[in-house]
Amino acid sequence: MTLLYDTQSLLNRYLTKMVRNRTLLVTNLLTPLVFLLFFSQLLQKLAIFPGVSGSYLAYLTPGIIVMTGVLVAPQSGMSIVNDLNSGFLQKLLSTRVSRSAILLGRLMADVLMMLIQAIIIIVVAMLMGVTIVTGLSGILLILVTVVFFGLAWSGLFLAVGMRTRKPETLSSVASFVGFLLLFVSTAMFPVAIMPSWAQTVSDFNPVSYASDVARSLIQGGLTWSTFVSAYAAIGLMAIVTFAAALYQFRKVIS
Repeated sequence: MTLLYDTQSLLNRYLTKMVRNRTLLVTNLLTPLVFLLFFSQLLQKLAIFPGVSGSYLAYLTPGIIVMTGVLVAPQSGMSIVNDLNSGFLQKLLSTRVSRSAILLGRLMADVLMMLIQAIIIIVVAMLMGVTIVTGLSGILLILVTVVFFGLAWSGLFLAVGMRTRKPETLSSVASFVGFLLLFVSTAMFPVAIMPSWAQTVSDFNPVSYASDVARSLIQGGLTWSTFVSAYAAIGLMAIVTFAAALYQFRKVIS
């Protein structure tokens, strides 16, 4: 009960801070939506390339859904950095609060933001004409996939944040790694237009795996091999990133 209560209390704290910072809240909600609206119009001629079944909007939508995980994940690390530098985390550690709840509360706030963003993207895409062939069950599995991917991604920035304790460094790492992997993946562009080196990167890119699962659920044709390989890749990323995050967290609390 202590873990549950402490996690809920810290989750409420993070949500309160998020709601009060309206600029950050609006920016978080609008950024993936702007990408969906702009890129679906600017790059609609990509529909002629192999791998794009139907409209480019239908191809792009799952990539933007996965983007929500890429954009939200760094906030975990940024929040830890702020709590460390303000002294709040040190004060929290002097209490009887569950140590696990410190990370869980932050991660649950990220999960909620990912779900809200993903649902907004799905609703807007459907209003623009995208049909999700797999229906409600497919939507639910898409949401599970983006949350799983986003949490695995969050582990990286928790580790970087606790290691560096510098918001500037964390922001630079998030921008460089996030957008590099996002643009060199199947999230926004079909493999057919990529140079050979980018195709190789995309083949090992976890963003591509998550995007391919979401795309298969939207357009139909999800196979067990696609599903298993994607979840295995994301799971491996989660093991590595959270091992690093827990290692840094133990150093912080000690």
